[in-house]
Amino acid sequence: MTPKDALEIAMKVCESVKSEVLKINSNSCGLIVGIGKNGTPTKMIDAVAEKTALNILREYDVKVITEESGVVGEGDIVVSLDPIDGTFNAVKNIPFFSLSICFSYSYKFKDIFCAYVCNIATDDEYYSINGKSFKNGVRIHVSNVENLENANVLFYYPQKQYPFKRIRILGSASLEICYVADGTFDAFVDIRLKNGRGFLRPFDVCSALFIAKNAGAKVTDHRGRELDDKMLTMDERYTLVVSNKILHDKILKVII
Repeated sequence: MTPKDALEIAMKVCESVKSEVLKINSNSCGLIVGIGKNGTPTKMIDAVAEKTALNILREYDVKVITEESGVVGEGDIVVSLDPIDGTFNAVKNIPFFSLSICFSYSYKFKDIFCAYVCNIATDDEYYSINGKSFKNGVRIHVSNVENLENANVLFYYPQKQYPFKRIRILGSASLEICYVADGTFDAFVDIRLKNGRGFLRPFDVCSALFIAKNAGAKVTDHRGRELDDKMLTMDERYTLVVSNKILHDKILKVII
């Protein structure tokens, strides 16, 4: 499978998911219909989106790691999938929720070769192949902001006063990291811990992290450690600092 092949599959998956989830009655999309493999409640919109995505991905020789069903398939290509990132926003009709999908030659982050994130509500598409990242077909780059006092930061969750210009939380980590990739925001930080580990799962963020990295971002955990050997598995967890290379070390110094 080439990066171009993977991108075409990702776009096909997104079109089908978008078509199906937009048909769901607004009163039904938030109904809890089960418990996912990650132990959290599965809402109607999540179930419909994942079923639709898997119906397409089963046509290919891939192994899918996904929030609700766990591991599906036995192919050599590993696919990390979150068919709805930002379920709360979707249920509340806030137009900031996405499909996030990436393709890797192994379970390791460093072997990702194609990533795709789409805001289902607005049709904005972010993707990365061959070392470059794009939004709606136009190449993107991170911002060149150098000083913390000028930085606009997406931050889960501020625990003290920080010297940033402004802090926001928008509710879809994949899209928020893509906003760093295209320079809309200057950094994304997630320092949440659960049982001593990060809060974010691979399918939440790996697609967007690959896009940000190829847009010029430095991508590490909250201790400044590289992510290359992080896994795309169900039990892996992430903390994150994502920003341009000039801001990155400055952010680490004020959050640790």
